[in-house]
Amino acid sequence: MNTLPSQGLVLTYWIPVVGIGSPIQDVEVPLTDVLNYQTNVVFLGFAAFTSNSAPFITIPDNVVSQMTLQAGQTQTNVQQLQAAGIKVLLSVQGSNGYGWDGVSDNSAFAQWVQTNIIEQYGLDGIDIDNEWSNLPESTQSFMNTVGTLRSVLTGSLLTKALWDDLPYFKTAVAEGNPNAGSYLGQLLDIGSSMAYGDGYQAQIGFIQSYHNVMMDGVRVGLGWNQLAIGAQAGPPPPYGSWMTPIDETYQLAQWCVEPASSTKSTPPILGMMLYTFSQDIQQWTYGPQNSPSKMYPNADDHQWQRTIIAGFLGEPQPPD
Repeated sequence: MNTLPSQGLVLTYWIPVVGIGSPIQDVEVPLTDVLNYQTNVVFLGFAAFTSNSAPFITIPDNVVSQMTLQAGQTQTNVQQLQAAGIKVLLSVQGSNGYGWDGVSDNSAFAQWVQTNIIEQYGLDGIDIDNEWSNLPESTQSFMNTVGTLRSVLTGSLLTKALWDDLPYFKTAVAEGNPNAGSYLGQLLDIGSSMAYGDGYQAQIGFIQSYHNVMMDGVRVGLGWNQLAIGAQAGPPPPYGSWMTPIDETYQLAQWCVEPASSTKSTPPILGMMLYTFSQDIQQWTYGPQNSPSKMYPNADDHQWQRTIIAGFLGEPQPPD
């Protein structure tokens, strides 16, 4: 983390294929397009748990191709980003019956991740996105897994997508496990909110709640310099009411870097997370989608990305 800015950080998810409109049209936004925009951290989406034993996680072929040399390359696409100072992490979700709450052998899992993901592909860390598993929530199992993983990934980033998971932040790693007694806020490097369409004030309140976690009179939540507000690029209502409006994204970016004052109770936070770089194209964000004049690529793509930077820098909001 010491090579990343302490504020004004831009994080973004990249997904291989964006299915847009009706009928669906698949669009592939190259990972290396990230190099044309200011970005500090990229999450490759998505790998998923598919087994209780090694190999625990399945990585889609179109994500593996970003991490491995292709014909004519001297650097992988991931290595090109890393050479520009961008940290690249693999985001790992659950799948039906498997996930972060259900790891049975934490030591074997952590060692497998270190050897077969971090070392094999030269990644900078792992992003925890504990969705889609359909497993019963098990905060203790989850925390024991993260405690062990943190102890093995000593030189790597460990981040988490934040949604409805405050109970995890109030549960310590159990005795007998690595990092016993530690809370999630003490084990993660970064937490990024996914409350995209909740509105400006609710977004701020949501991020504050993950800082203000208290246990036995001690704050154990994430530090302000560990928190990022999430924005989801998407078309305006009625097409995408769960997206983050572009004007609101600009306001949130300004709030992120604003110092504490008589009208703002918090210091600057780490930054903003964009979901997703691949969807931040006019073909996706304009309503109706797939309008002929908005097809990817065009000069107005990545407006959310550009708006976040403008808000951080105090520059005027980019035009639509």
